[in-house]
Amino acid sequence: MSGLKRFAFCLPYLKPHFSGLLIVVLISLASTALSLVQPYLTKMLIDEALLKKDIPALLTVAGLMVLTSIVSFGFNVAAGYLYTRISTKVLFAMRSDLLSHLHRLSPRFYAEWKTGDILSRLNNDISEIQRVVADALLSVLGNVGFLVGSVVILLGMDARLFAVGVAVLPVAIGVSWWFRRLLVEKVREVREKSADIGSFLLNTLLGHRVITAFDATGREAAQFSLRNNGYVDALLKMQLISYSGSGLPGLLLALSTAAVFWVGGMQVIAATMTVGTLVAFLAYHTRLLAPVQGLMGMYTSLVTAQVSLERVEKLFSVKPEVVYPDPGRSLAELGVDVELRGVCFSYLTDRPVLEDVNWTVKRGEIGLVLGPSGRGKSTLADLLLRFYDPREGTVLMGGIDLRTINIQALRRAVCVVEQSPWLFPVSIAENLRYGDEGASEEELRAALRSVGLDETFADLNAQVGERGLAVSAGQRQRLAIARALLRKPQVIVLDEPTAALDEASERLVTDGLRRHLPTATIIVITHRVKLREIADTILDLG
Repeated sequence: MSGLKRFAFCLPYLKPHFSGLLIVVLISLASTALSLVQPYLTKMLIDEALLKKDIPALLTVAGLMVLTSIVSFGFNVAAGYLYTRISTKVLFAMRSDLLSHLHRLSPRFYAEWKTGDILSRLNNDISEIQRVVADALLSVLGNVGFLVGSVVILLGMDARLFAVGVAVLPVAIGVSWWFRRLLVEKVREVREKSADIGSFLLNTLLGHRVITAFDATGREAAQFSLRNNGYVDALLKMQLISYSGSGLPGLLLALSTAAVFWVGGMQVIAATMTVGTLVAFLAYHTRLLAPVQGLMGMYTSLVTAQVSLERVEKLFSVKPEVVYPDPGRSLAELGVDVELRGVCFSYLTDRPVLEDVNWTVKRGEIGLVLGPSGRGKSTLADLLLRFYDPREGTVLMGGIDLRTINIQALRRAVCVVEQSPWLFPVSIAENLRYGDEGASEEELRAALRSVGLDETFADLNAQVGERGLAVSAGQRQRLAIARALLRKPQVIVLDEPTAALDEASERLVTDGLRRHLPTATIIVITHRVKLREIADTILDLG
């Protein structure tokens, strides 16, 4: 899809609001009609009231001016408010769809795309689309309506003078079109450089401990300055083209106004036109140029929004690696067996991570996955959650191929606790309730008790800080396990669950797991050979 046709992307989001948009259109047209009346009142003021010294006519014209101004103001406020309300709903729907789409993409996508770039498209670009689409309808309706009405009135007043006034209009439009082609690439460059700065700042803030520890603040400042200079340079070039593209057509249109002054003034001097008619003609001509310039400016805005549409469409065009079955098969309510049959997987086609893996963990057993780093231990967790599907072979639960299981049921049944668990910057209780939104306070405390944190976090409203940094690494890991316990999964996968724990805490956690989930299938991914003693079955990837 190319050019302004890209805006067809917005149509499905506008369709549910058709009735509201129709009301906006009618109000806008009524407001435009009132605006067309006002310049003609100027003619009446001069020719019928002032030159004839008619006080009743003066009062009538003044009253009509006040009345049309008040009603037009009310119409404009109503149309603007209603359309803003609709456009914000469109913005939310578009952003919500994109967020849902992003949640379906595999970890590979997030490894390849910069986080700042994703956020820029999700936030800034969609906001730009919503802003321009919101402005476009009201602006186009008002400007086109006034333009058509003004042309009809001007032709009726003096066709020859009208021709003088619009003689340079085709040239102005041609200049605007030429600059539009230059503007698109510059807008795209500015957006990309802005997103690059966002990614850089995000990584700098997340990595502040490393930067401080290695005394690299000077290096980061230099890198930021380099990126900022690139952004400013691109922004200045874009603005130069934008100002030129809108300023030159405006200059040409101003020349046409001067021509109207000259030709119309000569007609007044020759007594072939009244002063009131010339003043009204000038008022209409000035307002005629305003919608032309407004439409040119709107066209420029649409061009810049086109870049945002391209960037958002590019995210939507990323296909999920995993296709969810609809509706998919259900799982048994009790625990299930986990089985790998000839599983092969690779992130890069020429570098296999898992090759012909066969392994079974029975319901209620503890399975141990051993092996050094880089041998695909954590990949097994991603396969069980269907973040990825195996390149060859099959992963089964309860004898059912994961690819045929309803995805919501699967992710309700399987819970993974990662080696570096993520905690949200909210309270202990809110973090735990990601495992079970409806968990009672007693259930929260029972889960904490299972991992030995009931006394440490007696206050469930205590905050864990940004990324959980207000608590220790061991406490973060145990909180993540407690969160998983509240999920009451049929299969729980623990990726290096005791890496941040001492021996006593490790025993507390492993014992608490079995007490809390007596029938669950537990898979422990670790490089610690000592944990062999708790396992019923072992998969050694060494």
